Amino acid sequence: MPQDTAFTLPFGAVTSPDADAARHRSLHWCRRQRLVEDPVDELRLLHWDFAGLMAGWNPRAGGEQLDLTVDAVVVAALLNDHIDDHVHGPLAGPLPDRPDRIAALCAELGAVIATAGRPPAAAGPLVRAFADVWRRLADGASPGWLEHTGQHWQWYLGAHLQEARHRARHHAHHPARRRVPTRAEYAELRRRSGPVPAMIDLSQKAYGFELPRRLATDVVVRRMLDLTADVVGALGDVHSVERDESRGDLHNLVPVIEHELNCGRVEALQEIQSMITSWCEEFLLLETRLPDTVGHRDAPAARRIADCLRTAMSGYLEWSRTTRYHSLLVPAGDPAPATDHLGLDRG
Repeated sequence: MPQDTAFTLPFGAVTSPDADAARHRSLHWCRRQRLVEDPVDELRLLHWDFAGLMAGWNPRAGGEQLDLTVDAVVVAALLNDHIDDHVHGPLAGPLPDRPDRIAALCAELGAVIATAGRPPAAAGPLVRAFADVWRRLADGASPGWLEHTGQHWQWYLGAHLQEARHRARHHAHHPARRRVPTRAEYAELRRRSGPVPAMIDLSQKAYGFELPRRLATDVVVRRMLDLTADVVGALGDVHSVERDESRGDLHNLVPVIEHELNCGRVEALQEIQSMITSWCEEFLLLETRLPDTVGHRDAPAARRIADCLRTAMSGYLEWSRTTRYHSLLVPAGDPAPATDHLGLDRG
């Protein structure tokens, strides 16, 4: 099974001692936000263990700082779940091939960013939960940093809409026309559309610092950020490939490599293992160059962001190899998710 695929990263894994308490606090927050209203949904959320993910991603964070990162990732994951799989409750129908519904949802989430955390009047629980997250992100943040992380969230939303439109245009009635992206196309889409940029912003918020814009655009730091997104994305793709295949999603590195090399699953996984090793080696080499490239004034912030990137990769690997999030959405014998998170117009 791909989730059993062994990876070794040259970064030691550490977990926040507040992880267990954060799990309970996250569940209470989800209840307050009406993101879980059913025992089955509560159990599923605990099995996904986003508190464990962010406790490894930000091992020196705790309390409210850690909680904010967990709650933000819960919202992003539930958004991804509803868009990529199916919706139950009052919507009672498939969402993946309805770009109009997805556009409406993304517009509501984007409006939260544009209005400093005020959800639309008729918004469902997921949008209202994001508004709560956004207000906490904005608290004490500089306008420049908030604009930067807002752009990262908008990328994430825009990618969902782009993929929905692609599915509706090519997949629904013409499955034979589905095209596997090239490795270069995939990498560009993954870096911009994945949650990693916003999650690195969450690390900065958790640790109480902001990466200066001049550092965020520095060629070495930018490459280290891209490498982190590549490693995290590849690990997630390998561990979730069976889930992605079950819903016909070709935006996964495993089928991309299989198609490009005209090879089987084992060979593709070996190639990805080699890619991850190469990316980590490059990351370590670039890290040694940071003092010479960023200058004395920016050296402390550069060291802090490099540390965040290291723990992002190691923390993600520890979570990704065990979480049930990479399993099929509804395991055999489990009831379907009961909570309606969206509350979209049914018309």
